[in-house]
Amino acid sequence: MSNDFRLVGVLHLPPLPGAVNYTGTPVALIADRAAADAVALRDAGFTHVMVQDASDMPQAVTVAAPTVAALAVVGAAVTRAVDLPVGVVVGHNDGPSAVAIAHAIGATFVRVKVLTGVSVGPTGWIQGCAHEVAAMQRLLGSDIEVWADVHEATSLALASTPAWAAAEARAFGRADVLVVTRDSGVPDALASIADLRGSLPDVPFVVGGRVSLATIDETVAAADGAILGSAIKVSSAPDARVDPAVAARFGQALSPALAKP
Repeated sequence: MSNDFRLVGVLHLPPLPGAVNYTGTPVALIADRAAADAVALRDAGFTHVMVQDASDMPQAVTVAAPTVAALAVVGAAVTRAVDLPVGVVVGHNDGPSAVAIAHAIGATFVRVKVLTGVSVGPTGWIQGCAHEVAAMQRLLGSDIEVWADVHEATSLALASTPAWAAAEARAFGRADVLVVTRDSGVPDALASIADLRGSLPDVPFVVGGRVSLATIDETVAAADGAILGSAIKVSSAPDARVDPAVAARFGQALSPALAKP
């Protein structure tokens, strides 16, 4: 683990225009709320912030124009509010839209859940979108980082091992960062990362979920980052706000690592 650990806080937005469950909340209000939560994460010591249309349910694999427009407005408010790397994740697997939004708002990275291979989830088949992501990057002249999941947690990968998925996401999908999540817990995610480092020693590995205050220290010691969503919220609601006090406890766990030579 290097001393540039990525502590990523996710802003789970309320339902956005274009979602089946959109309730009419003005996008400007959603943007103000996201910007305030991003400031709370910055003040807590987080190094990265990610915006996600997490409450749009049922979630589409790729989203329509109203959601892209709303996410761009919200994301722009976040990039103005904090001088931190900002990431974007869209729909269940809308990598091209994430790149377009990130490029427009001056974000730094996108998370793509199925960059290569095929998975099956609640929406059915989810196919890799590496070509579409690369084509969007080329169209826009974008150098946005691509963070790719290795067998992401909300779908089941088909005919693939973690080693194959990681290698293909890197070689074929040109992923910059690999995200590892295990439903069985953080220790298994860290064990998987240790195994994958043998064949991909120069790739940053980030734990994509399930990290808690009880496991943040071991995560900081063994991974290159952690993505925190529900763990830093005031409740378990899909669009819950950031809890500044809890976020600060995660930030404090990171401080000793940043002090290491």
